Amino acid sequence: MENILNVSNLNVYYKNKENLVNRIRGKSEKSLQHVLKNVSFDMKKGEVLGLVGESGCGKTSLAKAILGMQKKYDGDIMLDCPNPQMVFQDPYGSLNPSKKIGWILEEPLRMKSRRNRGKDRLSKEERVRKVDRMLERVGLDVKLKEHYPTELSGGQRQRVAIAAALLCDTDFLIADEPVSALDVTIQAQIIRLLLKLHKELGISILFISHDLRVVYQMCDRVIIMKSGEILEQGKVEDVYENPSTDYTRLLLEAANL
Repeated sequence: MENILNVSNLNVYYKNKENLVNRIRGKSEKSLQHVLKNVSFDMKKGEVLGLVGESGCGKTSLAKAILGMQKKYDGDIMLDCPNPQMVFQDPYGSLNPSKKIGWILEEPLRMKSRRNRGKDRLSKEERVRKVDRMLERVGLDVKLKEHYPTELSGGQRQRVAIAAALLCDTDFLIADEPVSALDVTIQAQIIRLLLKLHKELGISILFISHDLRVVYQMCDRVIIMKSGEILEQGKVEDVYENPSTDYTRLLLEAANL
């Protein structure tokens, strides 16, 4: 299978804020924090790849670099998808609270038409039909188009966020802790939905999580990160059954796996 993503020797640095002592001494130097350290991996088209590590290990920084949100880095990122999308941990934070669901879901279609300068422009009726079909695909009633995000449950909002990403006609989705803010029952529903969409649409999913149990259900392969470095990677079954590092063993023990 062809790769949809190649990351080679990726290094990302952030500037630390000036501390009080330096400001008092009149120094303006800012030290650099090495966030990602020589990160290298690839991802096959149609694969679900898990990215696991504790908070602050660099998972979200890696996602931002892949999506082009982190402009300054050393190394190479080659993504064979012109329109990658991201589903965030907090669906409410990614949805415009002043707009109804119908407007939110039509907006990617309007933006696509503007980018193409009117080429393949969809009429209002075509946009509505596309939105309705996507709502049904993610398991939501089309009547929710007339509701605001505040009127929806957390699980419903996450389904809307997934629908908005897919309406952009993407082949590559980054799901950044998409179920961690939901209760266990709703988590299971969203996981089943993502697996269903993956099977139906053949999309590649980079699934970021700290929950090894969820990753086991979702992913074909897994990457274990710590302090900005990849410690190990491989098929989920291989890594879980025969971890090569003490850190991975500790994570598995903590998850009772």
